[in-house]
This record gives sequence, structure tokens and C-alpha cells, in this order.
Amino acid sequence: MPMERGVVSKTLDYAYDDWCVSQLAFALGKKKGGKALQVRSMNYKNVFHPEKKFVMQRDSLGNWDPDFNVFSNKGFIEGNSWQYSWYVPHDIPGLVDLLGKDLFNSRLEEGFIKSEKHKFAAHVFDRTMGQAAEFYINQGNEVNMCTPFLFNYSGKPWLAQKWSRAILDSFYGSTPYHGWEGDEDEGQMGGWYVMSALGLFEMNGGASLRPELELTSPLFNKVTIHLDPDYYKGKTFTIEARNNSKENIYIQKAYLNGKELKQPRIPFTVITAGGKLILEMGNEPGYTCF
Repeated sequence: MPMERGVVSKTLDYAYDDWCVSQLAFALGKKKGGKALQVRSMNYKNVFHPEKKFVMQRDSLGNWDPDFNVFSNKGFIEGNSWQYSWYVPHDIPGLVDLLGKDLFNSRLEEGFIKSEKHKFAAHVFDRTMGQAAEFYINQGNEVNMCTPFLFNYSGKPWLAQKWSRAILDSFYGSTPYHGWEGDEDEGQMGGWYVMSALGLFEMNGGASLRPELELTSPLFNKVTIHLDPDYYKGKTFTIEARNNSKENIYIQKAYLNGKELKQPRIPFTVITAGGKLILEMGNEPGYTCF
């Protein structure tokens, strides 16, 4: 989307949309159309500045925005370049490669550290400092709700556990203010809370031909999900977090139906088949868990 015609964040939206439709095409057996859409979904790379490694506006001739400000909302809908540069839910491994793992992790960690004192509610600055304020993580809007779980793709899954639990503990609450902290949008924020409290998250919206769920630090010691027999062959899926507490937020070992997991995600099909996920929790990062 050239800057003369609209906002650059639409390029990212359209890239993700193309990927979603590609998955439908593949499911329908339309391989040629699916492949074309999948290739087009990589257009997000065209708006990443090669040196700055941030999403940036370009004009129809390909020139970069000369007035670029990473924290300005100019050229973005309800966000800024820092926030939207993480918004590639369909190709996180590609995003890690694009930024490089070291920059990916250091930039993301910095954002969480600087956002913690504001309880990850970047939108509060809109009222006091204007849209060009220096803010990072914004749990109050959809663009950044994937960010804690990005660490599952960059070799630091313990940080996904740390920061998702921190958001659960500090951003949400039971006061009237906390009850409507951000942009609910038909249950988005509430849905995020429920899934994350279970220790689960779906990175690409469940649109994949083979959906997977990210693992993180659950709030509950034990949860039993009762599966609808009209749709799923399994009866229940149980998540048990042993030695879980406010301090013991890190996964030390994970077992799915008795077998130790080697990656911080599980296929959706193992849930719908019914079974049990056991997480052994501790107060130190499980560096060798996944």
C-alpha cells in the first residue's frame, strides 16, 4: 500500500489475509492458487527497511518515508512501527530470519522491560503525550497481543512464560478500570486472557491447515477441557501444572500423553483427540526444556 494511497499497516494486513486464503485454497485442493497466494503473503518483507529493520512507509516509486519515526502512528492504524513490526503472524520464523535472532530478541526484550512499569498498557500515553509518544507493548489492542509468544520462535521460550504471566497478573484486574482496559473488539482481550490462563495461544489465528498451539505458563494448577462430541472424537483434554505458584512460572519439563515435549507448542489435533499435558513448574527459567 503506497503512502499516497493509504497506510503501510494495510500491507501487513493484506499479507496475512493472502496467507489465510492460501490455506483455504490448499484445503480445497487448489494448489496453484494456494501457492500464488502464499508467495504474495510474503509481501510484508517489502516494507521492512533493510538497515533499520522496521516496517516503514514507501511511496509508489519505492522511496522510504523521509520523516520516519518508529513511535509515530503516521502511516499506521491504531499503532506504530515498533508495534507493527512484530505483526507477521503467518511467518514468524521468516521474521526471525529477517531481523536476525539477536536483534529480534534484544528489541523484543527491551520493549517488555520498558513496558512493564506501565503494565503493558501503551495506549495510556495517547491521553497525555499524543500518538508519537515512546511506547512499546500495547496489550490493549490486537497488533501486539502475539508478542510474548514470539519468544517461542527465537530460542527463548522461558521469556514467553515470563511475560505472558506478567501481563495476566498486571494488565488485567477486577476493578471497573481494569474491566475495560483496552479495545475488547468482540471478546479479543477476554479470549486472550482465557487462552493464556490455560497456558495456550494460537499464533496465526487457527487458519493453518495444521493448527498448533503455543505453550506458556498457566495460571491454574489443573484444567479439564470438555470436548464437544459433535465435533471432536476425544472426551477431555487435561492440563496439569505441577508445583505451580506465583513464583514458579517457568516450565521445567513438559509431557504430552506421557512423552516429553521438545518444542513449546502442540498440534490442535492432539487436544481434540483427548489426552493430558503435564507441566513441571519452577522458579528459574527452564533453559533446556525445549
